[in-house]
Amino acid sequence: MQPVASIPPQTNEAPAPDPATATLPTVEELLDDSPTTDEVIAPPSRLPLAAAPPNIMLQAAVTRLVEQKEQIDQLARNGLLAGLLPSEWSASPGNELRAFVATVVPFASDAVRGDTVAARVPLKFLLGHSQRWGRQDVAEPKSLATFLGSDERAAPGGTDLAEVMLLSSLGLGWAQVGRGRVGFLRAMGAESLAARVTALPYPAAEQLGLYQVNCDGIPQVWCVLDKRKLRPLLVPSLTVPLLTAYGVDAPQAWPSNWPDPAEVGVELALARSGKSVVEVDLVKLVDKIGRSRAGEAWTRASLMQLHTWVPRWRFFLTSFIGLPAALLLIAALALPGQIEAAAVAAALGFAGGAIAALAAPWIYARRKHLS
Repeated sequence: MQPVASIPPQTNEAPAPDPATATLPTVEELLDDSPTTDEVIAPPSRLPLAAAPPNIMLQAAVTRLVEQKEQIDQLARNGLLAGLLPSEWSASPGNELRAFVATVVPFASDAVRGDTVAARVPLKFLLGHSQRWGRQDVAEPKSLATFLGSDERAAPGGTDLAEVMLLSSLGLGWAQVGRGRVGFLRAMGAESLAARVTALPYPAAEQLGLYQVNCDGIPQVWCVLDKRKLRPLLVPSLTVPLLTAYGVDAPQAWPSNWPDPAEVGVELALARSGKSVVEVDLVKLVDKIGRSRAGEAWTRASLMQLHTWVPRWRFFLTSFIGLPAALLLIAALALPGQIEAAAVAAALGFAGGAIAALAAPWIYARRKHLS
């Protein structure tokens, strides 16, 4: 994993603007009924700007993804995408944005976190969630935009704080708290958002691989981390441009020495049961396939080793009691002077045959059927 870096280190919180020197917007400029422009007059900020990778192509890809997410939100808000979006994005109400990131940016995780600092994040690199409310739902948009855009939204202990998770290597962030304000501030002409920003690591480009496969007649794109962990891409048209701009090779053919795509597809179906993020460990899958193939081999076994049969105990016990008794009766009639010897011989013969039938390896069975 790459080291977490991207946000300038700070030992103390950024100082608040000096009231004596700061130039604040006038009351007329803040009034929503003012006949002037609709853009928000942003007050001066003393917070640092979260750095973005110097890769221009990557910046363009991140900006494009943010714009696409904004358009998806608007279409979903109008009901034009009903039933067309991946079910994973709405499986957990309230966590739609997090589910979007998990499926579109594979292996992005906030399990390991870097430092959290007060900073401003460029809105063009920030994912939000604009399906629930927007500018048209606010009575006084200018006043609200000025309030939500101020540095105080990043001050510890302040009200209406915004929290942002930032993938430092990609320069892509998403709002953990304050998701709805991202699209609103963007619509109001703001360029950045003040927030508590937490840096997150992301795998290096050389750790990731993209593969084009055909599984059950359906073309798919899979992303593999460290040649081991595999995740299917639900919307490759969003993910592939981002990862290729990051430095990942374009989708390649599936390696012939890896598990067959059909076997991987079966494992993905088993892992999908109710999970928003589906992942398959290829190393464990290879071991599972090896054990399964070994279990298909035929070997000599006894009935006692099989766990796929259930004996008829009533018949079994009747045979042990009834048949020896019948043999004993016949022996008594045929050999009246040697009844004891005949009885012992009959009992031992039948018991030996039964034990041999159960314990001797006289049948062939698959290894997977053995106990």
